Amino acid sequence: MPKILLNELKPGMKLARPVLNEADMVLLGEDTELTEAVIEKLKTLDVYAVYVKGVSKPDIPREEALLELDKRFEKVEHEPYMDMLKRVLKEHIEGLYG
Repeated sequence: MPKILLNELKPGMKLARPVLNEADMVLLGEDTELTEAVIEKLKTLDVYAVYVKGVSKPDIPREEALLELDKRFEKVEHEPYMDMLKRVLKEHIEGLYG
């Protein structure tokens, strides 16, 4: 049950974990079936990814994915916002592997 980015969600998917806001209040409960309207609402709430049931893990090993991320950012890490972007992508990769 990896984390899936909002732009990859499809209607009919079900949440594997509750979606919480910054104050840890439940926005959507586990097993909620996603609709177009729910996906659009999540986008307005600054939710960038959710855990979805039934999604398989990536084909490449986690370590390889993280090394590729490091390689892609090694020349631009000193630029504004690149460290933040890399951190978000690393969190996403970590979430893909549960």
